[in-house]
Amino acid sequence: MNTQSVSMSFSLNIHSQKLINTLTFAAVLLLHALGLVWAAQQLSITEPAITPPSVVGVLVAPEPVPAPPLPKAVPPSSKPEPKPVPKPKPVAKPTPEPKTEPAREVASEPVSPAAASVPAPAAPSMPPASPAPEALAPVTPPRTDAAHLNNPAPQYPALSRRLGEQGRVLLDVYILPNGNVGEIKLNQSSGFPRLDNAALQAVKTWKYVPAKRGDKPIPFWYVQPVSFVLNN
Repeated sequence: MNTQSVSMSFSLNIHSQKLINTLTFAAVLLLHALGLVWAAQQLSITEPAITPPSVVGVLVAPEPVPAPPLPKAVPPSSKPEPKPVPKPKPVAKPTPEPKTEPAREVASEPVSPAAASVPAPAAPSMPPASPAPEALAPVTPPRTDAAHLNNPAPQYPALSRRLGEQGRVLLDVYILPNGNVGEIKLNQSSGFPRLDNAALQAVKTWKYVPAKRGDKPIPFWYVQPVSFVLNN
């Protein structure tokens, strides 16, 4: 009787151990399945749509020419001028009376009334100088929207996209008569250095239709805005 009870107890322990192992294996499989479902949900999340940076030009008024400085007034001297000291008058010596000669008549040539009435010729007057035609010609601002320019849009930094950085950059661009960018500098920051640098690197390689005075290309300072916008 004792042998049978021991055998039954040992059999129950074996069945219990198998049941525990089965439950543990099922729990591990369930955890792996939940992990796969969570990973699939994370992969299905799409990145926010990116709107290409918008580019709109703004004209800059030419800087006024400073007026020449007025000459400084010389203050009058405060020292009084010295009064001249009167010199003693010399005693005049009596001079002998000169001998007088009889006056002679000098004949003068008669002047004709026609010659006396002729006025002297007036000096010729110079005509007023006319302004140069180029100074009166209107100025046409530069353009970036020409179809043949193919200026690339600035690259949106990947880290700025992940951090949600957005903003508007203003750049001062000096456009040469051949349409190239001669000088570029930051006018107003977007608040994020990565976006400012991306705008500077892109715009300095752009090609413009230069500004013109009449039909002549001229150098021109131009304000170039670049906007970085994320659409969620």
